[in-house]
Amino acid sequence: MLKKLLVVLGFFFLLLGIIGTLLPVIPTVPFLFVAYFCFNKGSERFRQWYLNSKFHKNYLKALKFYNSVPKIYKILYILGVFCFFIALLTLFYMFSDVILIYIEKFIGLSFKA
Repeated sequence: MLKKLLVVLGFFFLLLGIIGTLLPVIPTVPFLFVAYFCFNKGSERFRQWYLNSKFHKNYLKALKFYNSVPKIYKILYILGVFCFFIALLTLFYMFSDVILIYIEKFIGLSFKA
């Protein structure tokens, strides 16, 4: 039962890692590490499949070779997080009136002085 749960969790974290390759906001490598750990403890067959997959070869083999995350991945991650927060602040600034009305309506907090 635990091994099946670990395989399901491995696929869940692999999916998050794949989403992380598409969205610069979500980190990729930590999720791929957790997926590898889950596959390693859960099933030998899925572990072998994962070791031969494109995601392992592109992200984790470089980490194994350099003994750290390559600088380009670090730079892209920091830029992605920075762009995400800029976009989030921009959206909040543009729609702050609507957001505050919904907060007042649903939560009951009042922002009027």
